Amino acid sequence: MTLIIILALGFVLAYVNGANDVSKGIATLVGSGVTNYRRAILWGSFWTGIGGIAGAFLAHAMIQTFGSGLLAPGVHASVSAALATIAGAALWVALATIRGLPVSTTHAIVGSIAGTASLAYGFGGVNWLSLVGKIALPLLLSPIVSLVLTAGLLRAWKALATGSVNDCVCAEIVQPMEAIGGGEGVIGVTSVVPRLHLATCEASECLFPKITLNHLHWLTSGATSFARGLNDAPKMVAILLSAAFLAGRVSALPLTYFVAMTLGIVAGSWMAGQRITEVLACEVTQMDHREGLVANLSTATLVGVGAAFGWPMSTTHVASGAIFGIASTKDEKVNGKMIRTMLAAWIITLPGAALLGAMVLVLLRIAGLH
Repeated sequence: MTLIIILALGFVLAYVNGANDVSKGIATLVGSGVTNYRRAILWGSFWTGIGGIAGAFLAHAMIQTFGSGLLAPGVHASVSAALATIAGAALWVALATIRGLPVSTTHAIVGSIAGTASLAYGFGGVNWLSLVGKIALPLLLSPIVSLVLTAGLLRAWKALATGSVNDCVCAEIVQPMEAIGGGEGVIGVTSVVPRLHLATCEASECLFPKITLNHLHWLTSGATSFARGLNDAPKMVAILLSAAFLAGRVSALPLTYFVAMTLGIVAGSWMAGQRITEVLACEVTQMDHREGLVANLSTATLVGVGAAFGWPMSTTHVASGAIFGIASTKDEKVNGKMIRTMLAAWIITLPGAALLGAMVLVLLRIAGLH
């Protein structure tokens, strides 16, 4: 029963994570007019699921980051505190999703850990140096890096494009001519070694095979969603494994936890992911498919590298930072009110999740669980 409760709480956390975070990999597809919400969400859900399962094999560093070293040495952790941590983070992300605010599940987990552990073990029971150095610092820096990287790439692209509207890469096999002889006796013969020739053109002029920016946009969107699953699933699994260990119920294989968390993420993405997608796709700034491609490329790169090295970046912060980077390159007015609202939500996520986690802990103790 204890294990069922832990997995159920984890599933809820994963569900609200999917509902809030699926937008981070697909909002640019919708915002740039490449596709509609349903197709984009299906695409994001699929690749997030693949990334979540891949986390069981590729993201051991992330499990280590969230699974150990966050409490001070000598602290004896309790099951109630572990359960309250999961519930506090889930409640905060659920409330934000209902309000249409894109927030970070990672941020909420950190806040819930800090609030719950401070109440359960005292302020000194938290390894603040580890919490700040291993988790908080990457969380703070990643959106800034994403904004600068996206804006820099877009400005460089616009400078190099010099007004070109070509958005297609055409590939063809050519037989180059080689010169033989000299003087007036030069003749041209076809080389026996064919070569691949690539050229840019407008999509309407391009014959098969062709690769358009829309195709690349789909690929970068899938890569971002994959990186999100690879980054987020291990964090939640690490907390669940810790709770199960404290309860003496680590009988299931870690892969079981990854499957449960991935199912929760995919379910939340598919069933409740449209609201936040609408916010990021349409309510921050207008974008075209080139800008969306670059934003996804920046997000996938940063989040994927973070997952591999155990740096807990927030896909929400990184993807939003990339969209802010798009906005920074535009002359037209952007939705400053929405940007300020999103930033405010980020700021209050830590104390909000900490408070909810502490409240759940109090309720569990009243119920007799310690």
